[in-house]
Amino acid sequence: MPLNIFSHKEDPSDLNPEARAGAISQLIVVGLVVIAVLILAIRWKSTQHVQSIVIEGVKALRHEEILAIASLTMADTTQSASSKRLAVIRDRIIKHPYVKSVIVESNGIKGIKITICEKQPYIAFPSSMGSIDYVDSTGTVLPYEKFSHSSDVPIIHGIYDGSRINRTMLSSIKAIIETAKLKDMGLQELLSEIDINKQTNEYTFITTDGETQIKFGSPENIERKLEKLRLYMLHSATKQGHPTYVDIRWKNQIVIGKQPLLASKDS
Repeated sequence: MPLNIFSHKEDPSDLNPEARAGAISQLIVVGLVVIAVLILAIRWKSTQHVQSIVIEGVKALRHEEILAIASLTMADTTQSASSKRLAVIRDRIIKHPYVKSVIVESNGIKGIKITICEKQPYIAFPSSMGSIDYVDSTGTVLPYEKFSHSSDVPIIHGIYDGSRINRTMLSSIKAIIETAKLKDMGLQELLSEIDINKQTNEYTFITTDGETQIKFGSPENIERKLEKLRLYMLHSATKQGHPTYVDIRWKNQIVIGKQPLLASKDS
């Protein structure tokens, strides 16, 4: 007599089409309820009015200025913090000439958080009004009264013609500064003030103490010239005292003040 080692107890509902259809209907109803709850939750959140606004990262710009640009008030209850609304606020703020980047996001259920990265001074220049203004690395002019909190930057004479920044000169200045940073941070101390001769396009560095001028010449062969200057500062500067000028324009030599030529390998 064969043995059946597997047993199966049939569920009556398996054989009842009406019971099976009822179970499916229940699942559909539950699914629709869950979807409806999610939709209502999203709509509820999107209709919650803004009650708090947090602004971070600003030093030059005032909070009131950012709120005005974004068309917000600290008691803004007219619109919600929906993703569309946040995108509109971001688009408005990023257009400000002193703003480099901005993040606008929800802050809780009824709040907005605005995080701003301001443009930073890269160089300074004497303005037409006799004061000092700044320029960022892209050429945007940054007024002194708003950015005077920034750290010291090189003062460049001759880069501003009274109405605009000469971007070709700015590009050359950036190349000199960044190359100096890579070679020796000590070289940056020699770049505190730079005079550009507009007629000859020659650059002259004026040391912090004002006693020595470094004649750099045209903004060509930047790495070679800075390497010569680095070697001079490393081996000969202390022996020479405070010469009137150090001329590094020549390929195979350095001229110190009005003294005879000081030979130097061009590396």
